[in-house]
Amino acid sequence: MTSDDVPIGRRVARWRVRRSMTQQMLADRLRRSKSWVDKVERGVRTLDRYSVIQELAHVLRIDPEVLLGQQPSTPAGAPAGVDDIRAALARYDTPHAAVQPPEELRREVGYAWLTYQHAHYGQLVRLLPGLLDAAQAAQSPELLVQAYRITSSLLVKLGEADLAWLAADRAMTTAGDNQILSATATIAVLGAARPGPRPPGPGRPAPRRQPCPSTRNPLR
Repeated sequence: MTSDDVPIGRRVARWRVRRSMTQQMLADRLRRSKSWVDKVERGVRTLDRYSVIQELAHVLRIDPEVLLGQQPSTPAGAPAGVDDIRAALARYDTPHAAVQPPEELRREVGYAWLTYQHAHYGQLVRLLPGLLDAAQAAQSPELLVQAYRITSSLLVKLGEADLAWLAADRAMTTAGDNQILSATATIAVLGAARPGPRPPGPGRPAPRRQPCPSTRNPLR
């Protein structure tokens, strides 16, 4: 049986075990019942909505395509390319890219946010080193803070806590005394400091999903 022949429920079970989760733990993080998880894994309940597949992939820290059998099942916690991001962060004061027109770079930052929002983490890992270099070369504090914030957010999802902190620190340093950029950078710092998703409990409402931030208004 090839990877593509494996039922999606079995993939969910396989990745749940790899992430050291019980069915109840996965259910809590999804804000669903243990019975729902059990039926999904046994194929009794069909996953016919992409938004639900995205939610499962997000909790399991993998690309949705992995659950769909559309790419090799490799752990998202250590994808190829993280070392390239580390190198880009290490050379934060030495631009390694040609200067791009600001509007072109702004579009690339917006595309990176959309890629992150749709949980295409493997694609974003490959995109970020070049984006970081381009933002550094452009010497635009606004776009560089956004690039660092995207990088920190992604690294949190991949379980790269130390690198996430480094990217957040770069964002704070770049923001300087600019209050708006400092607020944006602070979001990256808080994200790097926040533990993994916690299930809602008594007196603690379920967290709201945040919209993709605009590169034109870093606070939005």
